Amino acid sequence: MQSNRNVTVVRVDGYTRVCLTVIAVLLSVLIVGLWAEGPSADRAYGQVRSKTTPFVNAGEQRERTIKAVETNTAKLDSLIRLFETGKAKVQVAEEGNKSGVRKPTKR
Repeated sequence: MQSNRNVTVVRVDGYTRVCLTVIAVLLSVLIVGLWAEGPSADRAYGQVRSKTTPFVNAGEQRERTIKAVETNTAKLDSLIRLFETGKAKVQVAEEGNKSGVRKPTKR
């Protein structure tokens, strides 16, 4: 019995070998350079941006948010007081009447 083997031979030309060698050398130089530099302890500062960007001054943004929440809370408290005293009432509109105004009934 004779076995038929398909043998695939890959040939790499000289240009490909030179390119791969250059890439490997440059990557090695890059790795050694980064390793020799060590970790950087410098602080990272954000770039100064224009007034239109929302994340320039985070403290100011938080203050505006807190003021807005306080304003909404005050409005909600006044609504609750109106409902508790009976000065404001909630009426459910009929299905066909979306405006909330009652239609006169015929008798």
